[in-house]
Amino acid sequence: MMISIIIPVYNEQENLSKRLSFLSEQANKFSVEIIIANSPETTDESKKICEKYKNIIYLDCIKKGRATQMNAGAAIAKGDILMFLHADVILPEDFYHQVTTSIKDGNRAGFFAYNFDRKTFLLDINSKFTVKDGLFAGGGDQCQFFTKEVFNSFNGYNEDFCIMEDFEMMDRIRKEKIPFKIIQSKATVSARKYDDNSWLKVNLINGYVFLKYRLGYSPVKLRKTYKSLLRENV
Repeated sequence: MMISIIIPVYNEQENLSKRLSFLSEQANKFSVEIIIANSPETTDESKKICEKYKNIIYLDCIKKGRATQMNAGAAIAKGDILMFLHADVILPEDFYHQVTTSIKDGNRAGFFAYNFDRKTFLLDINSKFTVKDGLFAGGGDQCQFFTKEVFNSFNGYNEDFCIMEDFEMMDRIRKEKIPFKIIQSKATVSARKYDDNSWLKVNLINGYVFLKYRLGYSPVKLRKTYKSLLRENV
């Protein structure tokens, strides 16, 4: 059972330098392929980083946008399972066993619980919300995965969503009652958005934008609101 790991990137050479060695090793050990779906607006050396690895598939995307890039990567993927990984998220070492076992058990989708890459009391509170299903569960930082059959039946991510495409996809999974698994072997998520913003500010902004998403605001307006409120060092 092959897993295709698709990583949408935009100026992520630093994270690719840190992550690709581990992912390349996993691709040598297990039935895994790694696809880097790079934004046409990238200006750094992401491509050169990828070229150092013979088993990393590099894709120059024609259109920008995370949903579009992930769909482009999925279109060339050979795996039975499609996993979507953010460049600043670290998978647990047993991810292959966890995901394939989940699918063999009858699940058709899923995502990982996570911890942050630094430990504080407040960030630990956020992490606790990722171990169970709930209103805020299943976002892209949780490394969503789907069988290729399910993903294709939904025509992939909705490219109208320049933000919240991950939650919109999980909304469809839940609506169609597709069985999914929350894997408790935790991924590690970067806390970099908290470097220039307080914990309270980040969570208030996330909650505000998420509420507007639920109320049906357009993705373009959601993205504009998010970028205007949150300082990101990315």
